[in-house]
Amino acid sequence: MLHELHIEDFALASRVDVEFSPGFNVLTGETGAGKSILIDALQAALGGRVGNDAVRQGSERARVEASFSIDDLADPAGFVETHDLDAEDLLILSREISLEGRSKCRINGRLANAAQLAAIGGELVEVHGQHDAQALLAVRRHLDLLDALGGEELKALRETVAAGVARRRALLGEIARLEEGERERARKEDLLRYQIGEIAAANLEPGEDAALENERLRLAHAERLALGAREVYAALYEGEGDRPSAVDLVGAACERLRTLADYDRALAVHAEELGAALASLQEVARTLRRYGEGVSVDPERLAEVEERLELINKLKRKYGDGVDEILAFMEQARRELEELESQSERIAALKAELADLDRVLGGQASQLSRLREQAARAVCAKVESRLAYLQMPDARFVVSIARRDDPDGIEVDGRKVRLGPAGIDQVEFLFSANRGEEPRPLAKIASGGELSRVMLAIKAALAEAERTPTLIFDEVDAGIGGETARRVGETLAELARGRQVLVVTHLAQIAAKADRHLVVEKRAEGQRTTVRVRPVDGEERVRELARMLDGTATGASLEHARELLALAGKGKAAS
Repeated sequence: MLHELHIEDFALASRVDVEFSPGFNVLTGETGAGKSILIDALQAALGGRVGNDAVRQGSERARVEASFSIDDLADPAGFVETHDLDAEDLLILSREISLEGRSKCRINGRLANAAQLAAIGGELVEVHGQHDAQALLAVRRHLDLLDALGGEELKALRETVAAGVARRRALLGEIARLEEGERERARKEDLLRYQIGEIAAANLEPGEDAALENERLRLAHAERLALGAREVYAALYEGEGDRPSAVDLVGAACERLRTLADYDRALAVHAEELGAALASLQEVARTLRRYGEGVSVDPERLAEVEERLELINKLKRKYGDGVDEILAFMEQARRELEELESQSERIAALKAELADLDRVLGGQASQLSRLREQAARAVCAKVESRLAYLQMPDARFVVSIARRDDPDGIEVDGRKVRLGPAGIDQVEFLFSANRGEEPRPLAKIASGGELSRVMLAIKAALAEAERTPTLIFDEVDAGIGGETARRVGETLAELARGRQVLVVTHLAQIAAKADRHLVVEKRAEGQRTTVRVRPVDGEERVRELARMLDGTATGASLEHARELLALAGKGKAAS
C-alpha cells in the first residue's frame, strides 16, 4: 500500500507531502491545478520515464520519494527475496532528476537503477490512464488473469504442464547438443573402427617387435654365427694343430695347482676356483657346439620375419613407437568408440522419451484448454454484468482462446501447435460497445469513456485474480456523468474494499464515495506558482464537492454535496 508521497522541485511543486490511507482515496481540484503532477511524480518514483523538464524552474534537481508497506502483498517474504531487499515492512523508492537529465535511484537508501524501480513498482502499483499501455491492455497478461479465476484444478494442471514443458525443453536441448556434431561423430566412428580393425588384424603380442628384431639379426647372419660358434668351440675344447685347447691348458694348470696345494694349503682355494672355471669352460664349449649344430640358414623364415617387422613398423608410424604403445592406442580407440556409440543410443532414448512426453503433454494441454473455456464463460458473464451496471447494456466482452500452428510444436487434436509453459492457448480479451458490432481487442477501443468503464468493469470482475495492492485511476470519469458516474463511484468503492484505490476525478458523485479526499491546489507565492495538496473533511469536503457540482458553493450545490456524502455512508456533514 502507498503510504506517503514526497515531492521536491518537481514541475510546479516546490515541496509537497501527501499521505494516503487504505481503501478509497480521491484527488480533486480545478482543471490545471496540478493533479497530474502527483501522478507523474509517483510514476517517476516507480521507474517511469522522466526528463529534465520535470525539474522545477530555478532548481538544479527534482526529487520524489514514495513509501510503501509490503505486508499486504500475497507473498511479502518472496517479494523481498526476489528483489534482494533489506525491508521487512516499509519500502522507500526514491529518485533524483538533475538538469542534465540524469537520474539517481535508490531503494531503501541503496543505489539502484530505473529498471529495478520499475520491476518493484510494477508489483506494488498499477496506474490506469485513458490511453496508457496499462496492464490490462497487455495481451500477455490476459492468460494469467483468466487462469487466476480457473480454480485449483486449472492451477495444478498448468503447473504440471509447465513442468512437462521444462522437461521437454531440456530434452530438445540435449538432443540438439548431441546431434550438433552428428556428421563429425560419424566420421570419427568410421576412423576409429578402421584403426581398431587394422591393429586387431595384426594380432600383435606385447614385446613382439623386440623379439622379431633379434630373430631377424640371427637369421640374417646365420652362416657367420654357425662358423663362429664352431671356431670358438674348437678354441675352447679341440685346440688347433699343435696348439692345445683352452680346456686342456686350464685342466693342466688346475692339476699342477692341486699338486702345489700339498705343500701350501692356501693354494687349495685357488685350485678349486680354477676347477670351477674349467667346468664353466667345458659347459660353454658344449653349448656352443649344440648352438653351431642348431643354426641353419632359413631364407623363408627370414622373409617372414622381415615382412612381419615391416607391418609392425607401418603401424608404429601411425600409432606409437612400439607394440606396447600400439596396443594401448587400440584400447583407447575402443573406449572412444564405445562412448560415441553410446551417444547414438542416448539420442534414440531421448527421442523416445520426447515422443512419450509429447503425447502426455498433448492430452494435458487439451484438458487445460477445456478448463480455460469454462473459466472464460464465467469471466465474460461477470464483466458483461459489470458493464451493464455501468450503463453499457449492449456491451459484449469475449475471451478469445486460440492456438498457433507450429511445425516444431506438439500434436493436439490432429494439429501441430505451439507449446509454452502455460500450454497451447493464446488468450486475448475482446470488446464491443454496441449491439451488432464485432468484438475487437481492448487496445483498439477508441472512446475514452468506454475504455475507462471497460477497464473498471474488468478490474472489478477480476478483483480476486488481480492482487496489485494499489490501483490508480486517472481520468476514469472521462465522458460520463449522472447515473453512470454514481455507479462508477460505487464500483470503485467496492474495488477499494480489498485494496488501496487512488482516483483522480472531476465528478462529485465519485469523490463522495472516497475514504480520504485530497484537494490539489495551485497557489501563487511571490513571483512563483506552486502546488499544494491538503486533505479535506467535514464542511471543507462539502464545499469541495459543491464546487465540483456547479463551480461555486451555492446553497443548492452545498445541499446536494451533503446528500451525496450521506448516500455514500460517510456520515452527516456539518451544516
